[in-house]
Amino acid sequence: MNMVYQWKDATHAIVDAQIAGEELERIRVRQNGRLDAKDVVDASRPADAPLHEAFEWDDETAAEAYRLDQARYLIRHIDVVVEKTAADPVAVRAFVSVKRDEDRSYTSVQHAMSDVDLRAQVVAAALAELDAWRKRHAELVELARIFACIDQARDA
Repeated sequence: MNMVYQWKDATHAIVDAQIAGEELERIRVRQNGRLDAKDVVDASRPADAPLHEAFEWDDETAAEAYRLDQARYLIRHIDVVVEKTAADPVAVRAFVSVKRDEDRSYTSVQHAMSDVDLRAQVVAAALAELDAWRKRHAELVELARIFACIDQARDA
């Protein structure tokens, strides 16, 4: 069966999706059905490899990019405990990604929720994540009732 590959919306990739998908599948098959990031990088090292251009090979540049990824990871994975009542503390995400004047950065959830425009961005992003999750799991009939509830809430 011929597979047709495409990038998800808003993906920034310089390699054609069909080429990337076929190469990833080739690597998976070569590794006995297991696709691992290290194997993908190793297979992409030769300059003529199909995915070579998808990677930064300059070590200094790549190291800085990795540190930026680590910083983003910290920002995305830190929660703040909000005490709705003394007996009922809730952990929520501390920072959210927002866009102001073409500049994307993070701000505190508290700040975003107190600003009408930023709040609308956060809600829109949450709905986009929900749609993406639904698309990823659309084939699972066990989730049909949840999908129906989502549809009902959106129609309300």
